[in-house]
Amino acid sequence: MFRQTIWTIVILLVLVSCKKEKFPDKDNLISTWTEQTDNSFKHKLVFDTETMIFHKSNTIDTFSYRLDKKNKLIFLTLKNNSSIGESSHEILHNKKSKTLTIFGLFPTTDKATETKFNKE
Repeated sequence: MFRQTIWTIVILLVLVSCKKEKFPDKDNLISTWTEQTDNSFKHKLVFDTETMIFHKSNTIDTFSYRLDKKNKLIFLTLKNNSSIGESSHEILHNKKSKTLTIFGLFPTTDKATETKFNKE
């Protein structure tokens, strides 16, 4: 009985410690997301079923998006200038903390950055 209790506790601990971030589906994305930052201006993303509106400090861009669950990527295409092509970014969602993480949204020269957003 004691061994069974110990194994049950170990299994529960493993399950609790599992990574909570997973690839989002469209239903998880549809909302307004505000950047987690100490800056006075916080970027916002507004998702609907096919469009993402990106509120920046000096502009608002509208993108169409598609999700690639297999590779955990979101593909973004600028709606008013699709000839630029599309960008791809790794994306993860944490349902428990209501956060969205997008990698490489703000490109830098040294490495892909991680930007976190809180669901409003």
